[in-house]
Amino acid sequence: VMKIYIKEIKSLAFFEQKANSDFWDKHWEIRNLEEIIRNCKTDSNFIPMIEKYLPKGSCVLEGGCGIGHLVHALQYNGYKAIGIDFADKTIKAIQEVVPELDVRVGDVRKLPIKDEELDGYISVGVIEHFWEGYDEIISEMARTIKKNGYLFISFPYMSVLRKIKSFFRLYPILKLKEVESKKKEFYQFALNHNDVIKKLKEAGFSLVQKIPFDGIKGFKDEVKIIKPFLQRIYDNKIHQKLRPYLDSFFRIFASHCIILVCKKLK
Repeated sequence: VMKIYIKEIKSLAFFEQKANSDFWDKHWEIRNLEEIIRNCKTDSNFIPMIEKYLPKGSCVLEGGCGIGHLVHALQYNGYKAIGIDFADKTIKAIQEVVPELDVRVGDVRKLPIKDEELDGYISVGVIEHFWEGYDEIISEMARTIKKNGYLFISFPYMSVLRKIKSFFRLYPILKLKEVESKKKEFYQFALNHNDVIKKLKEAGFSLVQKIPFDGIKGFKDEVKIIKPFLQRIYDNKIHQKLRPYLDSFFRIFASHCIILVCKKLK
């Protein structure tokens, strides 16, 4: 993976393979798909937050639902759940093995959802994959969520560690026009979360909570000397009792991702 810090957008760009629908279909090509989906009844981040902010029976969409395991967890926990993704082969596979799930082929930039139809919207690692930006995605979030509804959005971000590395020029630093030729290999951004918050506020959302997470991954991917050791912990191979303590420590300054919980005010 090549990482380049891009000045204008204060974000880190990752270049490896373009994250289009074919890429995700191959990425999610899983033999025991039904078992994985049906066994997902909660998760460590999103289901507890949904339960904190939205009553049972609320209509919740996951935009960019992947293999649909969170859609199943939402439904299992008493929510009216909808999943949308543009990886059509993956969606068709879900429809075949778990037909009771409401999953649909669609684009998060132009959702097949009515105005103010949703009480909640989950976006897990989606907005960072769009080279052209995420304005259209936020616009659709604002259109489809009811007043006083909630958005739960996560993405890789510029942690304190990544900001320090960019300040000391430990990444190549270029302008957008200088990396334009590489966009066919673009995978994702680590975004400036303050810019995302600003755009969400402009779209009518108010920030309720922000939670950095995945501290071990954020540190191991940025500090090569310790990566082999931390990778084994991350892969559940050694020192599992240490994992939550290490993750809590690294989360403070090196988390890979952040979750924003926002309320729609208008």
